[in-house]
Amino acid sequence: MLLKISEILSPIAEDTEVKVTALYRIDGTAIFAKVNERTGEILNLLYWLESQIKSSLYYIFTKSLDEISFSYKDVEIRMFAVSRTLVLVFVVEKECMSKYKIDLDIENIIEKLRELV
Repeated sequence: MLLKISEILSPIAEDTEVKVTALYRIDGTAIFAKVNERTGEILNLLYWLESQIKSSLYYIFTKSLDEISFSYKDVEIRMFAVSRTLVLVFVVEKECMSKYKIDLDIENIIEKLRELV
């Protein structure tokens, strides 16, 4: 199953404008993580995200949201509920040149992951 998840996430994880692609369990454990930029800020952001997963899922489901997104310095963090126990996280540049393409990729990835889980 991890191999299939990796295959589904690989196309967007390889995009240079996507700094981080990660799939987390509700307890904050990363199932898949691909970091394209290894700076101290990005790594600190990942540690912080691990502690926010449970509350983010709760907020998504209680408010009936499709995603949660917020900005931090020069990046945008986007979180999507794949299931009741999985959260898909992307960190992208705020001034991303291929934002429309990334949005389409995200929609396709979420559909494929939901079929898998």
